[in-house]
Amino acid sequence: MVDAPHLDLRAPDGAFARVYVDGAQVAQWVPAESADDRLFVSASAHYGPGVSIRGGIPLCFPQFGPFGALPQHGFARTARWRVTDDLRLDEGLVMLSLTERDLTPATAELARHAWPHPFAADLHVAVGGDTLAVTLVVTNTGDAPFAFTVALHPYFAVRDAFACAVTGLTGLTYRDALAGGAELAETEPALTIAGPLDRCYYNAPDVLELREPHRMLRIEKAGFPDAVVWNPGPAGTASRSDFTPGDEQHMLCVEAAVVRTPVALEPGQQWVGTQRMTAR
Repeated sequence: MVDAPHLDLRAPDGAFARVYVDGAQVAQWVPAESADDRLFVSASAHYGPGVSIRGGIPLCFPQFGPFGALPQHGFARTARWRVTDDLRLDEGLVMLSLTERDLTPATAELARHAWPHPFAADLHVAVGGDTLAVTLVVTNTGDAPFAFTVALHPYFAVRDAFACAVTGLTGLTYRDALAGGAELAETEPALTIAGPLDRCYYNAPDVLELREPHRMLRIEKAGFPDAVVWNPGPAGTASRSDFTPGDEQHMLCVEAAVVRTPVALEPGQQWVGTQRMTAR
């Protein structure tokens, strides 16, 4: 890890998380009584203002993917956020809050015409025991409605992505970005990873499981109707400068998302979304 501005959260039971101020990005999570970081970060990742760390939990807001006028995944993941609360304890969890208000100078020019809406975004991180929870709160602080898509984009560290399975998706409709955006039905009892994968599952259940041969991760969401599963495959890591070739074997993204139907907020309204990860 590079020594860019960050805060370390350590619970009384030893659970640990590291959060970078740029992008409000969680980049490490070690559960209590464990030596394993359950989040993947590439050794080639870039750090600092204006870039998103390749790994951890990037925040895609106010646009998921390329589906809008903004650059890929919006501007929140490259903005410098402000810490609003000191580290605090709540029922054994260490908690941290960061905020982004309207547009910082770094993002203002980028979004002035594409998404010119007054807003407040607050990210809350809590770690303790075998659990990490990340909550995003978006408030419309302007006098006109706006809409957005959003995702929490965790890169989970796995021993072998191609020996993993994601359960809970059977019977859902998904958009397959690698098949030209075709919408298909998931028929497999568990989604296995055989190569590049980029799927958005609509109306996904609020509990999924990422299973490895030797362990499991329970992934819960609230406020996010959709779920994304992504692995870039060998060509995807080889073609990106902030990946190291071969990284695809050691990471898998299972994301809580709002993709198909954007969130619409009237003036003064607020939206809350949470992703909770529990190591087993």
